[in-house]
Amino acid sequence: MIGGLYSELEAFEAILQHGSFTAAARQLQVTPGAITRRLNTLEARLGAKLLNRSTRRLSLTESGRHYYAEVAPALAQILAAGERVHDLSAQPRGELRVSVPMNFGRMYVIPHLPAFLDRYPGISLDVQFDDRFVDLIGAGFDAAIRIGALSDSRLVARRIAETRRILVASPDYLHRRGAPAAPADLIDHDCLHYTLFRDTPTWEFQRDREPLRVPVRGRLKANYGVPLVDAALRGGGILQTATFAVARELASGELVEVMPDWCLLPIGIYAVYPGREYRPRKVEAFIDFLEETIGRPAVWDRVIAGDGGAVSRGG
Repeated sequence: MIGGLYSELEAFEAILQHGSFTAAARQLQVTPGAITRRLNTLEARLGAKLLNRSTRRLSLTESGRHYYAEVAPALAQILAAGERVHDLSAQPRGELRVSVPMNFGRMYVIPHLPAFLDRYPGISLDVQFDDRFVDLIGAGFDAAIRIGALSDSRLVARRIAETRRILVASPDYLHRRGAPAAPADLIDHDCLHYTLFRDTPTWEFQRDREPLRVPVRGRLKANYGVPLVDAALRGGGILQTATFAVARELASGELVEVMPDWCLLPIGIYAVYPGREYRPRKVEAFIDFLEETIGRPAVWDRVIAGDGGAVSRGG
């Protein structure tokens, strides 16, 4: 009876944590049908309905809320104890589902993953590329890399590196159009705007701790940074971007920094994972590896300084 109740509670917890029967089944490595049977058995055991099910969403019933409030702390301790005991006797293992930004992931994560898999032969990786902040819990991800401000309070974040926003342009463009000396001069320039930084074409600067927002204009904007870097390389305008995205081009002189005396806000790069009492070793191993390979001083800063750490933009 105890073993059966444990599996039922484990299924109930997984459904609530991941938001669907399918995601819960993926996490527990069983079929969605098995998750349904375990929940039905638990509800029959209690004589009460715990979840409202519809084709669109799941929600706790009043009985479900009361029951979960009572059992959640004890269940979390039981699950954490089981994971700790398992980890004491085993290397990190299992499938690790990770969400990474498209360009950053291609340039700075994927090149290191063969070495990670060599180090941890018990881990397999499912890496999904998306520049938007996906719902880690609802989509069943174990971890993600996120760049910029964090807002999801259900996640635990660890800062692994930092990058700067800078303005860059090709020497050819600056020769033809002149170099702006102050933010107000940007009104006379073609500005290449990355819409995921800010939807409206407004760039924010800081000098002597005073913020300054400047509207800019240009005929090319995109929600993906690679084509904007390509446009800047071809003399298409001034681009606001992160140093990690143009490290090779800055090091080679194909792009140069514009208005270096004017600061743009730095950007934190974080590894995030769903908040829980115990972090699985596969997640801990992955985050430690990221900090080791990417972290401070960041690999792109070493490239710009000419200290190695080759970066390829690829195709």
